[in-house]
Amino acid sequence: MSAVLPELFRPTCANTGSGIAYNASSILGAAVAPFIATWLATEYGVAWVGVYLIVAATLTFIALLAMRETKDISLDDPVATRESGN
Repeated sequence: MSAVLPELFRPTCANTGSGIAYNASSILGAAVAPFIATWLATEYGVAWVGVYLIVAATLTFIALLAMRETKDISLDDPVATRESGN
């Protein structure tokens, strides 16, 4: 995570962007997951916890596919070139 997240942002805001993204995803994804799983299991049955996990995994896979590769982009390039992916 420490290598992937900063690459998604410009060098001038990589630390802030990756810190906010990591902590927001921890709160939204990991902190509430036990509460949602417990609620689903008690209200609808354990099978719905599996459905919840499948949906979460699918969203994670879609986000992974949407990420751009930055290995060929120099950190010295202007911001416009870095954002366009050229």
